[in-house]
Amino acid sequence: MDRFKLGASYSRRAKLVALLLLLLSSPVFGSKAIAAEVACDGSPIPLGKRSGSAELVSRPPPPEALPIGVEINLQITELSQIDELSSSFRFEGYADFKWCDARFAFDADVEGTDVRRQLGSTIPDTFWNVELRIANGLGATDVTRRLVEIRADGSIRATGLFNSRVNAPFDLKRFPFDRQRLEIQIESFSYNNEVLELMLGAHGVSHSPDLILPDWRIEEVEARIADTLDVRDQTPFSRAVVTLTVVRESGFYIYKLWIPLFLTVALSWSIFWMQEESLAIRIRICATAFLTVVAYQFSVSGSLPKVAYLTIMDRMLVASFALIAIGALQSVPVTKIRSTNVERAQQIDRVCRWLFPSFYALTMLAIAIVS
Repeated sequence: MDRFKLGASYSRRAKLVALLLLLLSSPVFGSKAIAAEVACDGSPIPLGKRSGSAELVSRPPPPEALPIGVEINLQITELSQIDELSSSFRFEGYADFKWCDARFAFDADVEGTDVRRQLGSTIPDTFWNVELRIANGLGATDVTRRLVEIRADGSIRATGLFNSRVNAPFDLKRFPFDRQRLEIQIESFSYNNEVLELMLGAHGVSHSPDLILPDWRIEEVEARIADTLDVRDQTPFSRAVVTLTVVRESGFYIYKLWIPLFLTVALSWSIFWMQEESLAIRIRICATAFLTVVAYQFSVSGSLPKVAYLTIMDRMLVASFALIAIGALQSVPVTKIRSTNVERAQQIDRVCRWLFPSFYALTMLAIAIVS
C-alpha cells in the first residue's frame, strides 16, 4: 500500500514537472518571438503562415492595397565636388525607406523570429521593392551597405548608403558672394503616384554634424514632396525633393583676387601726384597697371566660373579696367593745360586724388548690392 502511494506521488510530481516544462517552452514564457496578430494594413495573419512565395512578392500589390505609402529619411554624410563648370555635385548619405506590404507578413512562431534581415548580396531578384532612384543623378548611383528588414506584420524597412553625382543648375550672378540651392530628387523609376506615394518620415532630412566643406557653408536643409509629370507616363510621379542651401565662403576670393586687384588699380592713381612728368610717363604707368590686371585675370581664370553672363567678380574687373583707362585719358588734358596754366592742372590732379578712390569704392559697393 505504501509502495502504491509512493508511486502515485512520483507520478503526480512528474506530471507537474512536464506541465511546467510545457509552459516554459510556450511562446508566452519561452524565448521564441510572439506572433503578430494582424498585418501592418490591419488584415489578420493566418497562424502557421510563412513568408510569401517568390511568385507573389515579385509583383506590385493588388489594386485594393494601393497606393503604397513610402516614408523617406535621409542623412547626408558627405558633400563634395561642387563644380560650377559641369553644373553638378556629389553627395553621400544614408537613406531609410519604410513601407507596408501585408503579403510579406508571417507567423513569427513558425519562422522563429519576428524580423527577417537580408543584406544587399542576399536580396533575391524576385523581391518586390519600390525601386526608388535619384531622378536628377548623373550616371549610376552606387548603393552600398544595403539592408532590408521584413517584420512579422509585413512592414518593410530598406536602408543603404547612397553615393551619386547629381545635376544642379548654378546661378552665379553674385559670384563670389553667391548662395546656391542644390537639389536631390528621389522618385520611383517604374511606379507613378497611383502605386507609390512618397512621404517624409519622422527623422526627415538632415546632414551629419561632422560635414565640413572647405569652400561652402551649409545654411539650410529642407525637403518637400511634389508630383511631377514624366514622358514615361501620363500620370504624375511622386517625388521627394531635398534642397540644400549652401553659401560660398568668399574669403579666398577677397584675399587672393579682390585685394590685389584694388592695390593694382590704386597704384595707377600715383599719376595724380606727379607734377612735372610728361604725358608719356603718365600713360606708361596706367598702361602698366592695365596690363598687370590683364595678366592677373589670366592667372586666376581657373578660379573663375566660365559663364556667358557677368558675375560680380566680372563686373569688378570691368570697373577696374575702366577706371585705369579713364585715369590715362585724364592725363591728356591735364598735361596740355599744364603748358599754359600750371595751377589749374595741379587743381585738377588734387580733385582726382579723392574723386577716383571714392568713385571706385562706390562702384564696388553698388556692384555688390545691386548685382
